[in-house]
Amino acid sequence: MKKSFIATLFVTIFLALSLQATSHPQNTINLKTINGKNINVKITDNGFIFEQYKGKTVMLDFFGPSCPPCLIEIPHLVELQAEEKSKLQIIGVQVQRTMSDADLNRFKQSKNINYDIVNLEHAMELVHFVQANTGWKGQIPFVLMFDKNGALKNQYLGMTNKSKFLRDLNN
Repeated sequence: MKKSFIATLFVTIFLALSLQATSHPQNTINLKTINGKNINVKITDNGFIFEQYKGKTVMLDFFGPSCPPCLIEIPHLVELQAEEKSKLQIIGVQVQRTMSDADLNRFKQSKNINYDIVNLEHAMELVHFVQANTGWKGQIPFVLMFDKNGALKNQYLGMTNKSKFLRDLNN
């Protein structure tokens, strides 16, 4: 009985470590924007480090192009990105439906979006990781704010106004 328990424990630990290693080799997730830019995201104990945006606060905005609250929020994010570009980087992650990068790029241009956009097909690993680690069930808009050191600073479910984002950015 004791040998069986130890063998089962060993197999369970081995499988868990194997799954963790194959899911996130070197603890990184690679994103590709709709314009072909690569964004390397390092997973830490406290959040994410965005290699291309070290020293900046990063906001991940999970949105959809047919989501009314998302559409209302976009102009506020555009203003925030323009006003705080020296210390903030917003990354939009389109999670509502399957669409081509070209269609999403046209949407981006029509809304004058001035921040990076990642399409669902290039963000599945990130989406699954966020769902597993935050309890997020896919409701949008959903925003995660990471401080300049990569620690998760705040999360917002539902439409959030610019003043709330700005207040949290500066605290």
